[in-house]
Amino acid sequence: MKRLINAITSRFISEEVKQPEDSITLRVITFLAQTIAALSLAYVTQLWWLMPLGVTVLLIGHVYAYTYRHNPQKWMRNIGFIGLHFGLCAMLAGVVSGVPYPQAQFAVLAMAFVSIEVFSRMNLYSAFGLGFINLYTAATLSRDISFGIFLLTFIALLLAFLWRADSEDGIKKNPHILRGTQQSRQQIGRLIGGWSWRFVLVVVMLGGIVFMFTPRYAARPLFMPISLTLPIETEPQKSVINPAAPLIQLEGVTTSETSETSEYYFGFNDSLDLSYRGGLSETLMMYVSSGAWSYWRGYAYDTYDGRTWTYSDDEIREVDADGRAYFDLKEAPNSDTFVASFYIQQPMPNIIWTGGTPVELFFPSSRIGIDETGGIRVGSQLLPGMIYSMVSERVNFNPDQLRSAKGFVNPLVWAQYTQLPDTITQRTRDLAHEIADPQPTQYDKVIAIRDYLLTSYPYDFFPPPLAPNTDAVDQFLFVDQRGYCEMYVSAMVVMLRELGIPARFVVGFGSGDYNQFTGYYEVRANDAHAWVEVYFPEYGWIPFDPTPGWEGDPQTGAVQRWVFSETFGELDLPRISLGGVFEVGAGAMSILLTPFMLIGGIAAIGGVFYALWRAWQAWVARQAKKFHDDPIRRAIFHEYNKAQRKINAPRGAGQTVQEHAREHPELQEIADAVDIAAYRPKPPDDSLLERVRRWIKAFRK
Repeated sequence: MKRLINAITSRFISEEVKQPEDSITLRVITFLAQTIAALSLAYVTQLWWLMPLGVTVLLIGHVYAYTYRHNPQKWMRNIGFIGLHFGLCAMLAGVVSGVPYPQAQFAVLAMAFVSIEVFSRMNLYSAFGLGFINLYTAATLSRDISFGIFLLTFIALLLAFLWRADSEDGIKKNPHILRGTQQSRQQIGRLIGGWSWRFVLVVVMLGGIVFMFTPRYAARPLFMPISLTLPIETEPQKSVINPAAPLIQLEGVTTSETSETSEYYFGFNDSLDLSYRGGLSETLMMYVSSGAWSYWRGYAYDTYDGRTWTYSDDEIREVDADGRAYFDLKEAPNSDTFVASFYIQQPMPNIIWTGGTPVELFFPSSRIGIDETGGIRVGSQLLPGMIYSMVSERVNFNPDQLRSAKGFVNPLVWAQYTQLPDTITQRTRDLAHEIADPQPTQYDKVIAIRDYLLTSYPYDFFPPPLAPNTDAVDQFLFVDQRGYCEMYVSAMVVMLRELGIPARFVVGFGSGDYNQFTGYYEVRANDAHAWVEVYFPEYGWIPFDPTPGWEGDPQTGAVQRWVFSETFGELDLPRISLGGVFEVGAGAMSILLTPFMLIGGIAAIGGVFYALWRAWQAWVARQAKKFHDDPIRRAIFHEYNKAQRKINAPRGAGQTVQEHAREHPELQEIADAVDIAAYRPKPPDDSLLERVRRWIKAFRK
């Protein structure tokens, strides 16, 4: 079998690449490329200890491999074998114990330990392949464009490696260049390099444009992203666990100890006090990869007391999830589904953020809870590094549908969501009727109140403090006449309820800023938001946003589809459980296919690089051949060879034309003409050939 493998590989791999590699330059380039790959993983995971450990072992491996390239030591190979398997065991232990990014740690350590086997040119190619695997791992974890710096640097080092390898091997198909002077090789290099930098520039520009405008997310991807962590085993919490609990409250202003801005929205709590004032920071809270634009909903409040919003029913319905949960969904017109995957970057409340109407949840928890308002709770905070995916139905109803909405409203729903306290002033009630009574339908009344709030009051994080014994909505509408999103939402809900229209107060996040390069919505702390949901018979709860500066219509955007997005949409993948030790929520099929997909992707990319490299070599050969195939050039070379034979003094194998002419001055003028013909980009004219022939005739006489 070994002989058969050697016979097959020798058919495609030259003996030169299998021989020990003596080039220090190529080894340094390879080491730098692998270091860049390790740095990319350390950067995206923030596990900076990977760098000194991984690069130290990597350097030792490369130094050893160069020193013993002609005589590998068996004991060192055993050390590498043990180290590689130690890294594998550490990764498995990390998966079980919840260590962050165990796959990244193994990728770096495996690359480092294997470096002791980098003896030949083929091993150097393999080392680049391992570096690419590290880059691939970093790419799966990276959420911003900064990863492109590592990728471009790695590609630049790969191109430098190929160029240097070709330079050291020589352009074998162009003997004129091999026999030429150093000046000639530089001149040919400049000729080829003049095209190469243009080629690279065009590829980078076109690649960036294609990457920017190509859809990279399907409405439903083949495999759902999910946290590779232990599941949350604790029971779903009825209360909201907000990391902002230590915030200091001074004079009704919610602040941190040093700033008037906070990373955490005080509305993510069991109650929302409208007397609080304060802004939010630009801290990045999560990335969202979604097939459709959406607000990211948390939960809703239904009870207002003139100052504070709460929810009247704090009971939750528990659902056995085991990593995957389904939700009851009422069929609706124009229904459409999409997937949103959430990548948590900061500690967040125990709320599952959703877009649209939830259908199916992929989350590493054994149980989840659903409150009466549709909010989804889990047993602990969402921690950095956690990932979950949600399949949702698009919420999108046009005005004609909502205007024609008629039907029965459950009395319990009507009573719960039209509740108003005694603090509501008469002028608030009168204003609601003044704005909405002229409108013919419930939808038109909702839009009239929304638009009135959008256009009548400026946004302000720091309106005057809420006066004692004052209704917050009344003070906003008639006294302060400015405020922040909670004020607008409270006013709209109160006025709708005064009209007998069921409405509730919803909290969550706005969509965030969409990054065209990465394809992620970047959701920051100051994207925390509140909006209104209004109940329409037949259609359920429909969102509206009365706050100026936001989108105004928080219904789900159009689903962005890709050609293969629905190919496997109905495939229900089997699940795997390793004796109950851990459950990551991914299907068994995805676990089996991922390594093959990775290997196939690397092989495909390697094949593309190989094809491009062969095309590049063929182009170089054609350029050189084209350079020397000019008939005038060939005639001058022919006359020069005749002159050498005439004086019986052939040029030595390592001798340049000018060196040969210094030994035989009678050939100096002809040697100058040969240099012109060999290295000047513009082909010589007939006059130079005629002068050469005259010199040779004179020389013969």
